[in-house]
Amino acid sequence: MIVTILVTILVLGVLIFVHELGHFAAAKSVGIDVPRFSIGLGPKMVGFRRGGTEYVLSWIPLGGYVKMAGMADEEVTSTLEGGPAPEETARRSVRPGPGDFDGKPLWARVYAISAGVIMNWLFAVVAFAALAMGRGVFEPRIAEVAPGSPAAEAGLRSDDLIRRVDGAAVHDPAQATMRIERRPGESIDIVVERGGEQLTFVATPEAVEQYSDLTGESRTVGRVGITIGADGGRAGPIAALGRGWSDATYWGGAVLQFLGDLVTGRSSAREVGGPILIGEISGRAARAGFWELLSFMAIISINLAIFNLLPIPVLDGGHLLFLGIEAVRGRALSVQARMRFTTVGMVFVLALMVWAVGNDVLRVLLR
Repeated sequence: MIVTILVTILVLGVLIFVHELGHFAAAKSVGIDVPRFSIGLGPKMVGFRRGGTEYVLSWIPLGGYVKMAGMADEEVTSTLEGGPAPEETARRSVRPGPGDFDGKPLWARVYAISAGVIMNWLFAVVAFAALAMGRGVFEPRIAEVAPGSPAAEAGLRSDDLIRRVDGAAVHDPAQATMRIERRPGESIDIVVERGGEQLTFVATPEAVEQYSDLTGESRTVGRVGITIGADGGRAGPIAALGRGWSDATYWGGAVLQFLGDLVTGRSSAREVGGPILIGEISGRAARAGFWELLSFMAIISINLAIFNLLPIPVLDGGHLLFLGIEAVRGRALSVQARMRFTTVGMVFVLALMVWAVGNDVLRVLLR
């Protein structure tokens, strides 16, 4: 239990630091003052001041923030951020100064806001590249086809290298399996490479009930009756970066598809997990070894990037939405309007967090 808690704090801490470092570096590079850089939310635990910035570790390890000077609509979140910095209180009624966020050109503000997401994406690319170089790549090559299975009836053979499933490119066994699992009882195209040629087969995955001891729930998944997996060897630096980019792109698409499935009802809101589920998976990944933990961190980094891009005021995507409206209108929304929208956004995000934690608790109680 202690190891799991420590690993969870490490995983979240590293990814939060990477995200906030992006905001911090971008803000500084365009001349925006940063009164506070915090890992964690709530009251300050420890900290120090250097170069006009207070660097802080706060008590709640479920987030972090970079307090940019003159970002008026962020006053709504000051409670979560341990209260406003003293210099912010003094300047609230003053017009934007040279170091204030709201006084910078539009492009500079877009850059400062989007840099956190960019850093999370780049972390995932580098992590996946390191996996390709260190652990090696695992090709989605068919090792065995069960007689009489949907795969056998479709014409798939052992040693076929799977290239695409259901219209999406796949690069490793997990990706191919996930794409097949998502379509129980539905016809899907499976593109394979065989003898230097690319061939397309149509298979209908059988619907199978699968129980997860991690979530404590059963779900219906698709199976076509194949065993996938072959060691493709370690990649060189250039190939590894390409693999890192393609893996990050795949997982980004998978997260977006899951969000779309939540909206359409294909996926259940009960599948949304919070810090307890992240902690359990972190602990399992750590026990499986460094490479498994790094892979999990890369996937969570992609999740964090996409979550922050949602157009919800209080998240980075909400700030970008405000800036997009400003670009179209030719002038910014009033501070009062931004603060009202940010208040609604904060309530929504807090409710989402409560829902996710509630799902986690139910999973634990129902096991």
